[in-house]
Amino acid sequence: MLILFLFAGINLFAQKEIKPCQKEPIFIKNLGYDPEWTAFSSSEKQMMGLVLIELVKSGKEKTPSLESLRGKIYQDSSWKKAGYLAGIVRDADGNIYSIPAPHVSVLNNNPAKQNTIYRVDAQTGKMNPWLSLPNHLSKQNTNPYGLIGIGYDCTSGILFVSTIAGSTRFEEKGMIYSIQTKSKKIIDSIKGIDAMGITVFFDASGTKRLYIGKTRVGEIWSVPINESGKFIKSKLLQECSIEGLGPRADDKARKIKYTAGALIITGVAFNYNLQASSEKPETSYIFSWNKDLKKWEFRNLY
Repeated sequence: MLILFLFAGINLFAQKEIKPCQKEPIFIKNLGYDPEWTAFSSSEKQMMGLVLIELVKSGKEKTPSLESLRGKIYQDSSWKKAGYLAGIVRDADGNIYSIPAPHVSVLNNNPAKQNTIYRVDAQTGKMNPWLSLPNHLSKQNTNPYGLIGIGYDCTSGILFVSTIAGSTRFEEKGMIYSIQTKSKKIIDSIKGIDAMGITVFFDASGTKRLYIGKTRVGEIWSVPINESGKFIKSKLLQECSIEGLGPRADDKARKIKYTAGALIITGVAFNYNLQASSEKPETSYIFSWNKDLKKWEFRNLY
């Protein structure tokens, strides 16, 4: 996963995007880099863990983009201690959170620590275990995954994570957690849902909802979140589906993003086993909100 420190404006459509936190980690500037022209990545093919990438100013770009040329790559020695990583999010203080995810094998990712959230301190730049969640390892030992989804709500300081630890291809035992980052307190959880892609934004009625991409089917569900960060489980509902769409027709939502009035779902094949990321082609599915029918409608893919 690659994360750029870019400003994301609030759109004026039916839904309302929650923009990412804007405070950069202090350590980036202390290392001699321009925070605006850097990006964090956990998906570099030749490097395990987290890396900081310097983006090259071409003279034409006013702000960096995903197409910006890459320059120097920096990695603190502590950024490899969790093995390979998946999602990256940043809080309002500039701290960076990430979750472990094995790639081709579990040699560099301890199965017992796959439900541990890691944090890079905004001041020191050092990564350490931040919070370990219950890890119900599968007796069959066929599922190498634990935490696979992560999202952050800058309006409340709440971190959302999903885990499929203990699930098998035929048993759904996943958990979704709501965690207050200031206190490390687990506010709430949802049991029995295996989910990968997660994100949070306000729906057309102004209700904050967590969007959830299931790992067994191509369905995207959502659940309202109250002011204290608890899930209103009685109102869990299906929003849309990528089932039967795209070149593979059986993608699962790896990432979900709402921006500029569109719901963008990044789908990949997922079968509870390890496969090199280079062998997992992605497809992005675009949905728009039909305010008259009050539902998401598939528009395009790329």
